[in-house]
Amino acid sequence: MRSFFLFTVIGLFFISCKKDQPEVNPDDNTKAKLMLSDSISYTIDGVKYASNDLYANGYSNKQINIKPYNQELPNRHFAYNTGNTWWYGEKDSLLVEYNYAFLGEANVTIGFTKKYNIAKLQEGATVYQPINGFQLATGPQQFITDYARENKTSGVFLSISPQTEEAMFSYIPNRSMTKPVQLNNNIQDDATFTILKFEKLDRGFYLLEAEFELNGYTEKNKKYRIKDGYVRLVSQFKHF
Repeated sequence: MRSFFLFTVIGLFFISCKKDQPEVNPDDNTKAKLMLSDSISYTIDGVKYASNDLYANGYSNKQINIKPYNQELPNRHFAYNTGNTWWYGEKDSLLVEYNYAFLGEANVTIGFTKKYNIAKLQEGATVYQPINGFQLATGPQQFITDYARENKTSGVFLSISPQTEEAMFSYIPNRSMTKPVQLNNNIQDDATFTILKFEKLDRGFYLLEAEFELNGYTEKNKKYRIKDGYVRLVSQFKHF
């Protein structure tokens, strides 16, 4: 079995239609739910944004609890290299991510991440996936606020790119590991993301509905409040 730290793999699938719908009987009451349009909506500064144009989804594995070292570690694959510093995460765990991208007046990516011990994962064609599936629970969720940095946290993340405004992120936007950051992992302490429904449908699909209100930060650390958020997805939360 190859080392799971050999790659950080991100897959992106462009969708010619909303999703491949499984065949179901006309009287099956799950048919309507399977045919629901994926959608996301929210307001920023009183302006409402909405989209039901889900054009891509992705998946990845990432190292977690990443720390700097002044030399390369034997038989390990680093997460980042910055000059004479090598960054490594835990060798027996990793982050599993599934994300979904919407087009509209503002392009939005929403992602769901969870930490797993490798004993709870199975090797796929390009990524490791949970043996028992990527399960989400109803109720309040945490935010991953150091996404693509140390990955000490885990949970939900959003990135929003309005056509007339700077891009904003629910996580610390500074990706540089060598420069000090003004923000910390408390940036979403007054935010909420609540899963209202995570319902299993036919053929391994799940219906997810959630509402949210959170902070968005630009690369210059300008803060926006994202309100009245709602997202609906029908997905298998799985890569084949």
